[in-house]
Amino acid sequence: MTTLTQSQHLEMFDARGSLARAEHELNLFNSFGKAETEKSLRLDLLLEQDALDDSTEELEQLKIMYDRNNLADVTAQMVLNRAERNLQRQQISVELAQSEITKWVQLGMARAQADLDYDVTYAKLNIAYLEAEHTSSRVELSAEISDLKLFIAELRADSEDE
Repeated sequence: MTTLTQSQHLEMFDARGSLARAEHELNLFNSFGKAETEKSLRLDLLLEQDALDDSTEELEQLKIMYDRNNLADVTAQMVLNRAERNLQRQQISVELAQSEITKWVQLGMARAQADLDYDVTYAKLNIAYLEAEHTSSRVELSAEISDLKLFIAELRADSEDE
């Protein structure tokens, strides 16, 4: 009985620790995680938009410069093509950054929240299961001990009768 009680105590200690960790992670996510992730994604978007603006301005400046200086057409076209490709890449980067924010707000945040909620619920259910299992084990062990005591009493009674 002592071994069973100690084993059950350790299982409950572990289960309560799991619940505490899950609740802590959920609280951190609700307090900071949601807002910080969204802020970080919005900052990434701003950086990409700034880079897009820089690329647009650079292309315009190059067009003006090459138009005024009448440099060789091949050199001018190479530089302008490079600037246009850079501008196109930045436009795609901005679109991806915008998409990332939308996906996080619509899907990622909900998924992270659901995962953390699941962890907390699972930990609570595990505690409830262990409590029920431990109660059942103690009842079964007590019944077995009672049966053994009764059997011993019957043996003693039989030995006294002989």
